[in-house]
Amino acid sequence: MRLTDITVEVRDKSLTRVGLVRPEELIFEMQDTFNNVGSWKLTLGSEHPLTPVLRTPGAGLIVTGPSYTLMSGPMTKFESASTPEDPGGSVVFEGVSDNVTLSDRLAFPDPTNPDGATQALAHDVRQGPAESVMHGFVRANVGPAAPSPRRHARLTMGADYARGPQVVKSARFPVLGNLLTEIGLLGNLGFRVIQRGTDLVFETYEVQDRSDFIRLDVLNGTLSGQRATVSAPGVTRAIVAGQGELTKRQLLQIDSEISLEAEADWGRRIEQWIDQRNTDDWDELRQAGDEAIKDAGFTAVDIQLVPMEDSTMVFGKDWGLGDRVAVVVDGQELKSNVTGLVMKASSSGFQVGAVLGDATGFNLDIALNKRLSRAEKRVSLLERADSAGGADDIMAIMGVW
Repeated sequence: MRLTDITVEVRDKSLTRVGLVRPEELIFEMQDTFNNVGSWKLTLGSEHPLTPVLRTPGAGLIVTGPSYTLMSGPMTKFESASTPEDPGGSVVFEGVSDNVTLSDRLAFPDPTNPDGATQALAHDVRQGPAESVMHGFVRANVGPAAPSPRRHARLTMGADYARGPQVVKSARFPVLGNLLTEIGLLGNLGFRVIQRGTDLVFETYEVQDRSDFIRLDVLNGTLSGQRATVSAPGVTRAIVAGQGELTKRQLLQIDSEISLEAEADWGRRIEQWIDQRNTDDWDELRQAGDEAIKDAGFTAVDIQLVPMEDSTMVFGKDWGLGDRVAVVVDGQELKSNVTGLVMKASSSGFQVGAVLGDATGFNLDIALNKRLSRAEKRVSLLERADSAGGADDIMAIMGVW
């Protein structure tokens, strides 16, 4: 992906596109995370015609890639600065993705009642296909079915194809975005809020497995740099507690073949207590344990990579956030989901980096016993790239996520 493939537009509070920041003017950073809230930063001169627009609360950006909208979202803060060398000064704007709409809201026990202090129901219990349950919670708490004080006037609902397994989910004031992340994990589903026209749309989608077609490797010229981190699992056995007291309390232990393999590899039995006293439904208790194991019950391989600018496998066109791709690390091919994106544009150039997590197919023994000289050689190459403003700069940014 090249700078010419990217457009950055400023929108006003009504979501109307006001103007385009020209590529040669861009001092821009963007970080996005799968099923989470992304962020952006844009620097404009104080006298730039779009600066007054973006200073206005409610204004924001729309960032478009080669074939689809990468991110849209509101400005959250700005800072003005000037120096003797630049008396006119500049303004640094910071913002977030429109997924913030979902992190701003709680899922009420009775979403038909807009008053959080007078909730008469204990929980809002929904069941059905994972995708439909996600849409149901959004529609009721912030979408078209929410009472007017809580309804987002510009939010519309995308298509619901009833994908994913059957789930049961209870809500009592969780952050709506966190609730959706848990459900999406079970259904292998992604979600986002993105601007379409002058509306915001809540969209869900299946994670696409592109690993048969997208194979990223430094040696085949698709990557200019990569870094892999191998770490122990976060949990190998989940103890889920439902309702009741002491010896009469519902208890369920959940593990998986993968979590037990990780337990044997690392020699650590890692237990986690999950308090689910909100329900006595055994299916919902098992689901809570499954969520914990699927989220952290494995040897984690996190990969940070920088695609080649002239790669035939173009990020944002051939593969993107949430997709499952193949990547070669230490001579081993593994498959992983793209969980993060970093983009930077300035007078020094344009750089794109990606983060892959929850990798499978990685042989731990081989990875940990690679010759140190190979690692030192790669670090040396990345350090030289860093001195020239290259790949390691991007990967360092990704490392703080």
